[in-house]
Amino acid sequence: MRLLRLALLAGLILALAVPAGASQRQLELLPGHSFRVAGTRVGCWVSATGGTSGVECGLWGRTTRIIPGTLSVRTSEDAAEVYQRPLEGDLSLRARLRQPAPPGPATPPSTVGEPSRTTTLFEGDVAKLPGTDLSCAVVRRNGLGARCGRVDSATGAFVASSALVTVTEESALAARVNPHGIPSSVFYQRQPFIPSPETVDLELRALARAEHRLAAIRRAYHGTQSGYRRARAALRAIQADVRHDRYIAACGEFSPLLYNSFYLPRGSLNRGAGHWYLHSVRRIQTALCG
Repeated sequence: MRLLRLALLAGLILALAVPAGASQRQLELLPGHSFRVAGTRVGCWVSATGGTSGVECGLWGRTTRIIPGTLSVRTSEDAAEVYQRPLEGDLSLRARLRQPAPPGPATPPSTVGEPSRTTTLFEGDVAKLPGTDLSCAVVRRNGLGARCGRVDSATGAFVASSALVTVTEESALAARVNPHGIPSSVFYQRQPFIPSPETVDLELRALARAEHRLAAIRRAYHGTQSGYRRARAALRAIQADVRHDRYIAACGEFSPLLYNSFYLPRGSLNRGAGHWYLHSVRRIQTALCG
């Protein structure tokens, strides 16, 4: 009897534990709602363009929902689109696939703003836009990401001839669904290298230390005051860009700083403290820029 009770207790524990990780969660997306893919920078939110509601997804940063230089996607009942955000300026359209006409009149999606809410979703979870057949699922394509398209509510299959888009930290993809419900890629592009949030936090502290040590390096190698000011300004500009998610711009600012040897006298970085200082800044560059 004791063994039987233990077996029943173990079974009960497993029954309580398994559904939490195995059950597929379904989220209802309303205006003001968004979700992020667990363990990644991928995030999606409800948007309205020209009176048409849709879902946009991109790589989120500290200050923006689309990190400059990266690819983002938008899905509506009219079209599936892939955009790239330049370092400056508005989004640039990279691909646009028109959707087939909806099968019939549908309940218009809610346009009433809801309190802002962000939910974390895991692999297999689904988010749907009420009043439409738009659905986003957390899928694994090399890495975890979001795949959004039109789904038949009766069968759970993609609508025939519809378009869908997928965005991950590695790439963005647009595909057309054939009459058999199988997607075929039409557009594919890799994402630029973007450091993880943990790496950003770590290297911001390292950049602050490098800026602090610069004065001692300048004194040790008898650098000029004007050269010191130029190098310090460059390090501060890199830190500002990193804090505001401008990682690609920050990476471009390392090159003149390193090429000019932090504006120190020639040979200062060949050995000793100068060489180790150069090595520490190059390590930061590698971590942030790949």
